[in-house]
Amino acid sequence: MSDQTSPARERWGSKIAFIMAAVGFAVGFSNVWRFPSLAYEYGGGAFFIPYLMALLFVGIPLVTLEVSLGQYHQTGDVGVFGSIHRRLKGVGLGSVIAAWVLVTYYVPLIAWVVNAFFDSFRNASIWQDSNVNGTAAYANFLDEIVGEKTLGPDNLPTRMVWANVGYVALTWFVVWLCLAWGIEATGKVTYFTVGLPAILIFVFLGRAVSLPGADSGIYAYVGEWNMSGLVQRPECWSRAVSQIFKSVGVTFGVFIAFGSYNPRDGPAFQNSIIISVCNSLFSFIAGFAVFAGLGYLAYFEGLALDEVAVSGPSLLFGAYPVVLLTLPGGIHWVRLLFFTLFLLGIDSAFALTDAVITVTADSVPGAKLSRKLIVSGWCILGFLTGLLYATDAGFVFLDVFDFYINFLIIIVGLFECFAVGWIAGLEQQCEELGPKTMLAYISTTFGSIITASGIWFGIPGDGVWSGFVTWFVLYLAGMAVTIFLLKKTRDSMPEEQQKSWKELFYILYFKNVQDYVEKMKKQIGYLPFIWGVLIKHVIPPILIVVFALGAVATNSEGQSVFGHYGGYVTWPYQVLGILAFCFTASTMLVGFAAPNLYNWTFVAQVEGSFVGTDEKFPEAEKSLSAEMADAAKAMAAADGESMAAATETKVDGEA
Repeated sequence: MSDQTSPARERWGSKIAFIMAAVGFAVGFSNVWRFPSLAYEYGGGAFFIPYLMALLFVGIPLVTLEVSLGQYHQTGDVGVFGSIHRRLKGVGLGSVIAAWVLVTYYVPLIAWVVNAFFDSFRNASIWQDSNVNGTAAYANFLDEIVGEKTLGPDNLPTRMVWANVGYVALTWFVVWLCLAWGIEATGKVTYFTVGLPAILIFVFLGRAVSLPGADSGIYAYVGEWNMSGLVQRPECWSRAVSQIFKSVGVTFGVFIAFGSYNPRDGPAFQNSIIISVCNSLFSFIAGFAVFAGLGYLAYFEGLALDEVAVSGPSLLFGAYPVVLLTLPGGIHWVRLLFFTLFLLGIDSAFALTDAVITVTADSVPGAKLSRKLIVSGWCILGFLTGLLYATDAGFVFLDVFDFYINFLIIIVGLFECFAVGWIAGLEQQCEELGPKTMLAYISTTFGSIITASGIWFGIPGDGVWSGFVTWFVLYLAGMAVTIFLLKKTRDSMPEEQQKSWKELFYILYFKNVQDYVEKMKKQIGYLPFIWGVLIKHVIPPILIVVFALGAVATNSEGQSVFGHYGGYVTWPYQVLGILAFCFTASTMLVGFAAPNLYNWTFVAQVEGSFVGTDEKFPEAEKSLSAEMADAAKAMAAADGESMAAATETKVDGEA
């Protein structure tokens, strides 16, 4: 692959600008309202064990994957996965669809923060009452800021909240200002939108830890180490993985887009570690500020800590502002909190939007348009979509889409790992080991864990050991077939060309992904061997298990949460949430089945990819679906022959 890139490719002003923008995207509301509460809920400091393992084995590798791919291919999501294989362009499209779904409700959330900020200047504002409690403050937020006071029992929208229409427009205008003048200007903006919140969180921390009762809150956050929860409540492990996904922000195409604006020889692995660690450090520090304040509030109101809101919007728009109101100059502390939340949100919003803009600019029609026009078009569309959340049912819509997007990002993450870990170099593996061998190996690897997950989470009762036994037995049986087919391939080679079993197993398990790693290392620098192993063999099973756990979860009435989330009515809430998931999944599947439909989505930035509909793939590349389908038919047709051959092999050692 040539290092020659399009002269129009923009660049960050500096490495620091890239780091600031990436950290600004990763750090958001979830770091403040979700991470500390998870630690409190799942054993205090003990939760850091699954969280740090999820960071090490899932978060950092996935950030590295996305930054490295963007930097190496010098293009957005669609171009990256289309360059790996033409049938994977849908994976890139699915990623930016997930980003767009998220940003269309994330901007209205920021708009509510802006509304609350300006509302605090009214004389009649609830924030002017120093005696208000957290419950009343949060109820006021929902009723007056969001506008839910007119909702009926069915929670269906009844009106537009015109103040929020204006604040949504204002927020999208700020997003437009941050993006319209190019990536270098965006990088400069992040010095303020990331740097100032980092300073302010220490200001809040310093003030909170000086208050009476703060020590009890901090002890509840990190002082308790209830290790039994890691065994008795196994869902804490999947919650840790989900928190890494939601907090770091992988699978939305942002890191790929941001990485594509780096020079190809930048230290991708080092940068990815910095981004991931900075995000987690912010969460950790924010937890001290949050729980020190909540400990003080419990002390001030004479309550137990578990009687104070410790998570979610009720924390940021109820309990914590009340903590600040009790301080001298309390109303100014509340305004500073809302301003900090605005900064935390806005760089995440323009980063998500930039992922969509990058893919648009790299497409065939987008290549003919100016950046300002592309940014303007998406911001206007974002505003129009955001009107859904400017109704009095906006918070309900947000809650529903925020639930269903969890399934989107897990599926996208699985396909991203599958693309690099299994599809990249698959044609070469088929040539060396045979397509039937590879089909058997892929089916064994994924079929066994999917079946085990079905037993773990789909069968009533304690199916833990049954699931593990099923996984073990199916994997051994599948690998026996794989090894048998591998031996047939080996025996069919001329003796001088036969590879050792060690070489064959290396090709089977590692060679394709490690070849891809070595190819990228020539441009982007160091990538450890273990990274390729995690992408291929560790992260996909974890994501399958997490997806299965969420898909079969039930509510208090025994109904599947998927399709009955929150007790909201089927139409429009459940239907729209499920449609968002199905549309994204079908986008990826259509790309696999009919890749030519997506040829317009990518203009090559580097030699070796394709431009528009003029595909330029290596001669060795074959149609993946046709090749694997032929292999499947051959395996089915030769089933009896294979069993006979297996018996013969057992007798005389020849297939």
